[in-house]
Amino acid sequence: MDSRQHAPLPVNSVGDLLRGWRNRRAMSQADLAFEAGISIKHLSYVETGKAAGSRDILLQLASALGLSLRDRNALLEAGGFARQYGERDLSAPEIADAKRAIDLLLRRHEPFPAIVTDRRWNVMQANRSALRLMTMLLGPERMARPLNHMRMFLAPDELRPFVVDWPDVAAALLARARHEAMAAPLDLALQSTWRELLKLPDVAAPQFNETDAPGPLCEVRLKKGDVSIGLIGAVLTLGTPQDVTLQELRVEMFMPADAASEAVLTAFAAQDA
Repeated sequence: MDSRQHAPLPVNSVGDLLRGWRNRRAMSQADLAFEAGISIKHLSYVETGKAAGSRDILLQLASALGLSLRDRNALLEAGGFARQYGERDLSAPEIADAKRAIDLLLRRHEPFPAIVTDRRWNVMQANRSALRLMTMLLGPERMARPLNHMRMFLAPDELRPFVVDWPDVAAALLARARHEAMAAPLDLALQSTWRELLKLPDVAAPQFNETDAPGPLCEVRLKKGDVSIGLIGAVLTLGTPQDVTLQELRVEMFMPADAASEAVLTAFAAQDA
């Protein structure tokens, strides 16, 4: 996995990184020093390069800034320290308990769709309902290739033709994608995926304040022939994982938007029983 794909770090990168994260969060030096439990003078020295932050100080600052585990690793490496948090494949035995919990969550959500995506919105897992619905819409040949949640809805040759009110759905998804991309400016892999999405036809970067967060729910209606299904999507994350991969996983749970949609999804599931 591309755990070290971060932007090149400039001279005095620790200070530059801290200032960048602090400014994006609209925090003054006094605010950050207070939250981290250190003096303003010491923080100023670390930001300007007059003093080198210890490993513990950098972790305190990272916690006060609410940095992701990936960014905490980047800050430690910039300070000359080893990475604190691992990044394992979902098949690794060390995260077997978390994997079982995710599997159970997907199964228990039947007969409604649920998928698991990574930080770049690649679909890592899907329950039977999601696979059934996507196969009906995209065809079995498309399902043999990797899927990307954002691209599926935004690309003209995937789900877009079946999305009712596509401009509204696209705007909501792009707002979320931009928010997540802006929160991780050092993640070159994520930035590359974001730029690829913006190159799709009729897709433009949304304009909004950096501090604005997208809503937790997104409604979409899919229609193909006589079949019409309304879904309300909610994004879930794992609690407090100590692994980069687990922290970045997103479980996308889709609930029926109305009784008719619930009946259709339940009928689809009965056909495979």
